Amino acid sequence: MNDVENMVNSLMQYRNALGGNDQQIFDRLLHYAKGHVAACAKANNLSILESMLLAIVIEQQKRIEDMQIHG
Repeated sequence: MNDVENMVNSLMQYRNALGGNDQQIFDRLLHYAKGHVAACAKANNLSILESMLLAIVIEQQKRIEDMQIHG
């Protein structure tokens, strides 16, 4: 099992511990990170989790800016 699979498995354990609607929100956030796999792979100086978190922040910022424009 590689590092990415290990990280995803750890995150799934966290996801499963979430309650209510939080699991669905978590799934969307993880989907955001998957959209930036190439950038995450090139970020040699960052951990897998750091790369994923940055990808999530980028996607959330896109949505914030879209709401401000189309608000």
